[in-house]
Amino acid sequence: MPQLEIVDLKASYGPHTVLERINLSVEKGEIVSLIGPSGSGKSTLLRVLMGLLQPERGSVLLNGSEVNYADRTAVRALRLDIAIVFQQYNLFQNMTVIDNVMITPTKIKRWPRAEVEQNAINLLTRVGLAHRLHAYPHELSGGQQQRVAIARALAVKPKVL
Repeated sequence: MPQLEIVDLKASYGPHTVLERINLSVEKGEIVSLIGPSGSGKSTLLRVLMGLLQPERGSVLLNGSEVNYADRTAVRALRLDIAIVFQQYNLFQNMTVIDNVMITPTKIKRWPRAEVEQNAINLLTRVGLAHRLHAYPHELSGGQQQRVAIARALAVKPKVL
């Protein structure tokens, strides 16, 4: 059984159809890349997966269960299992690197702070930013900000990234 399955997905912005007849199956541990020109629907597909844009047709299944995008509770639960890294990073400018990585596990998942902090340090070390724990986003290069965003996404231990 695929961990993530998309069946006959359609999504539009107003009258402009962006995604049409999208089918995708991803097994646990499989790495998939979406490649295409600007405007081809890569970000739109991610927005649909996260419930930021409701599909017009089709279904998304996570571990065999269909996601009900009309149900806010189901979408909130989905967001605990799936994480994405936005192209613009969306780091909190008033928070340090480590605080950016720790915010969701402590505030949303309510995991113990000491455990979250150690995990954040480990993740930031893995992405080569152990020396920048207390820096602010404006003090980092674009690549460093991207790595913080990746560590932040991994910090919630998603089933799908």
